[in-house]
Amino acid sequence: MKRIPQLDGVRGLAILLVLLWHYGACEFVAPSWHPFWILSTALRLTWSGVDLFFVLSGFLIAGILLDHRHTGNYFRVFYLRRVCRIVPLYAVVLLAFLVVRQTSIGTSPAFAWLFANPMPTWSYATFTQNIAMAARGTLGANFLDPTWSLAVEEQFYICIPFLIYFLPRRALIAVLLCAIVSAPLLRWSMPGLRAFVGTPWRSDSLLSGALLAVLVRSHSFVDLAQRHSRTIVIAFVILLAGAAGLTIHPPLLQGDAFTHLWLAALYSCVVLLAFLNTTPWLTKSLRLPVMVWLGQLSYGIYLLHKPIVGALYGIERGTAPIISTANDAMLTLLALGLTLSLATISFYFFERPLIRWGHKFHYLAGPHRS
Repeated sequence: MKRIPQLDGVRGLAILLVLLWHYGACEFVAPSWHPFWILSTALRLTWSGVDLFFVLSGFLIAGILLDHRHTGNYFRVFYLRRVCRIVPLYAVVLLAFLVVRQTSIGTSPAFAWLFANPMPTWSYATFTQNIAMAARGTLGANFLDPTWSLAVEEQFYICIPFLIYFLPRRALIAVLLCAIVSAPLLRWSMPGLRAFVGTPWRSDSLLSGALLAVLVRSHSFVDLAQRHSRTIVIAFVILLAGAAGLTIHPPLLQGDAFTHLWLAALYSCVVLLAFLNTTPWLTKSLRLPVMVWLGQLSYGIYLLHKPIVGALYGIERGTAPIISTANDAMLTLLALGLTLSLATISFYFFERPLIRWGHKFHYLAGPHRS
């Protein structure tokens, strides 16, 4: 398949939601009906940005695998390219955490929000920190706590290539559907932090994207979806209204077991509409240069935004990031500017050259499998 520009915009939307959650809703502290309280309330749905990332990742990764499942070096090229994309910047951030934590900064109470109570180093190094977090019942050091979702995705990368390689289309669809339905049942029967950070518990979002990737490779499905794109828009509006109701009151880690399934359906509609390119207002919005730009920078932004805001507040306030005054808001805006600047430098001078190097590994034609 050709590259679809508006899917970069979907990625931009996902990272925008993450920023609004961590730099807005999570930081505002104010009494009821204060402007900051109103903003915090209005932004409560933004915590679901990771769900959008998962659906989009499932769609794109499964799509790549489906398009190359008959090649002779299917596994080798896929994993080499993933390593080139994910590991280098993650290794730099992890190394920075480990080094600074051994200094006076890492042990200072002013920076405790960033460095206190980390997961074992081996778990970060092996992308199993989500398992350690579930066992301990805490996300640990804020410097690295967003990396639980990277662990979920890495574990997804281990499983999905084998499912796509060995299962014929109908069996693959059946397995994906069963796993999607099982995820909310797992969250209902085994709640707690593991229901938020555990890969089987969160598989409905990733596998909804993967299922969508399978479906859009059927011409009959695409034709049907294009003819009924207005119905998909209506479904999106209904799902969005329901998501707002589902997430506006329950705390993030104690929500309804079926909330993530609802969000998976909502964001699958977003990805499908972006793919179909039949909704001009959505396509135009997602193709805005700022959205595409944010999508390109999203990985760097995701890894850097909490270390930067924590460092600024530690230096200036000696506290965790909290917005209760206009000066606090300005400090968070400065953190946003620094995050975007460093993510830009990282993408153009570090990440993109490594991505291009990884794409020197090409899928080679192999024997066709039925």
